[in-house]
Amino acid sequence: MAFTPKKQPTFTTKRLRLRAFRTGDIEAMHALYGDADNLRYRSVPASANLGATRRAMRWHLLYRPRQYVIWAVEESKSRKVIAMINYHHRNLREKRVDVGWLILPQHQGKGYMTEAGQALLRHLFDDLGVHKVEALIERANKPSVALAKRLGFRLEGGPIRDRWSRNGTWHSVMLYGLIAGEER
Repeated sequence: MAFTPKKQPTFTTKRLRLRAFRTGDIEAMHALYGDADNLRYRSVPASANLGATRRAMRWHLLYRPRQYVIWAVEESKSRKVIAMINYHHRNLREKRVDVGWLILPQHQGKGYMTEAGQALLRHLFDDLGVHKVEALIERANKPSVALAKRLGFRLEGGPIRDRWSRNGTWHSVMLYGLIAGEER
């Protein structure tokens, strides 16, 4: 039976720890959200300065499991935050959520997000009783498309035209889906 923990759970993988963001993570968070090139496929603009990141951090510190939860992805050896992963747009009746991720460029291509994604999917399917997980990804975002496929997601549709507006420009996305039991 699915349950919702009262406190944000922490997950440990071979090389990572997924944990709640803390106010002390502001510098790491700004590194993630302050780089416009790193955010080129996200639906939000880059943080202009540390103050803007601090305002955005309010969302990261909240634990709202019925709607969304954001984890800091910490490298176990260095104890440094290198990424974030989340679920959002949780639909309790339909047992469906969207997921998203973002990693610092210097840590891309090392399999960290595959580990983090597998941990999040186990939580969603096993603990929360989610039936379907969806990811909206721009076609040009090849690393995220590859990650979704490694995690077992299938391309289900798209392009979904003009789904995201970023800096006044509309962007289309592809819909990837994963049903409980299909994950790798």
